[in-house]
Amino acid sequence: MASLFGMLRKIGDLGTSADGVGALMATVPTGRNYYAEIDPPPAGAASGEPGLNGEAFIPGQCYFSVRMVEMRLTDAGNYIAAFLPLCAFFLRYTEAGAQREIPYVVGYDAIQQAMGTAAPQSGAGRVVFRDVYIARNVPYNSDGLEMFAALCRFSDSSLTRGILDFVATTVSMFGGAVGGAVVKAGEGLLKPLSKLFGTDGVSIRFGIFDGLALRRSGYRVLAGADSQDRLQGLQLADGVLHRQNGSGGLEPVNDVDYLVLAFEQRATLGEDMFSAAAALPFHRKWTETTTALLSDNAVAARAAFQSLAVDIAGSPLLIERDRFALLAAYSSEREKWKARKKSLKSAGGDGKSQNITSAVADRQKAAAARNSPIAQPLDAARLLLAKSAAAGAGTPTAGQDDASLTQALSTLLDTLQPGANGKPGAPPAALSGASREMLSAILGESS
Repeated sequence: MASLFGMLRKIGDLGTSADGVGALMATVPTGRNYYAEIDPPPAGAASGEPGLNGEAFIPGQCYFSVRMVEMRLTDAGNYIAAFLPLCAFFLRYTEAGAQREIPYVVGYDAIQQAMGTAAPQSGAGRVVFRDVYIARNVPYNSDGLEMFAALCRFSDSSLTRGILDFVATTVSMFGGAVGGAVVKAGEGLLKPLSKLFGTDGVSIRFGIFDGLALRRSGYRVLAGADSQDRLQGLQLADGVLHRQNGSGGLEPVNDVDYLVLAFEQRATLGEDMFSAAAALPFHRKWTETTTALLSDNAVAARAAFQSLAVDIAGSPLLIERDRFALLAAYSSEREKWKARKKSLKSAGGDGKSQNITSAVADRQKAAAARNSPIAQPLDAARLLLAKSAAAGAGTPTAGQDDASLTQALSTLLDTLQPGANGKPGAPPAALSGASREMLSAILGESS
């Protein structure tokens, strides 16, 4: 899709930043686009949502998400009656060393439904999106994010509908079951998309190509350049774009076509790692592990747990801090189960190999002796494992088990947080090394 992104750059028609690093307003020779950051709440007002307050995107130490917030069409009747509206997004970033492209389309059917049956008569329309993610919880790396975003309208013809319907079957649509993931990708998209943007009767109301979209977290507004004088002092209130009026108060922006996007930053997935089963299916293998433990089947429990650890260690969906915390948290909970099921302590072992608690302790001691940065995270895991190994008897219920696992993960993440206990946070390379040591201890365990 390299040639597709070349075409999108030309459509976006952007030059280089006009005022240095961090600039959001690029030089646009033709005056096509307005692209700016929305002002944060004024002093004394409630702070914005976590991860949307200007946090920096640091490679290897956070996740990014791109979310649709709101769209407004000032002449919705015209859009709906005479044209077919469409929002198009294309993202490109690197994941696990490989380049990934995501096309995402909010099609005319979805926009028409959101506007309602009165749209052709109302003359204007607004769509406030709820949890509509173009990309969600993607590990951020040094390659950053390339993004093309546009609001388009097409003359209503059989050719245009045919092309748009093809796109609808090729990329996920707003409201579809896939939720933003690519259904089909590759060069097969190039020809229909070229037709899509080159067809007579298509008008890109505004479109922007941003080769470094993740400068900092927060909200962005995209509109036509002729709207710039009407888009000053912007703020979001209840998901709706407002601006300052002549008296200094806030009023909704009703006279501009625009899109509002949120660029979210997360330093950890935290508890969401267990709820995002579709994207992070680790918990299923933990269930297999505990089921085998309840059946006193040490061999099956160890095999399921080692498979769980391998999946976590190799997942491209995690940053290093979350990867290490997950490995340690699951290991600590397994120690609790083994303490409760004392018959498993000797079952399946040959008496020669260490258990994971002593193995991690030895690895931490060796790392500390050579002043290795992996000693700090390994020490946090060692303390958690030792506490779990001394846990009392009694078999937990499923709910108690999940709560205990969540607490173990939270404890590790708090300990690994930069500045915790007066210690600097471990860098990604140290956490990666500690994860390898944890995995090695897990795979070498036979008791």
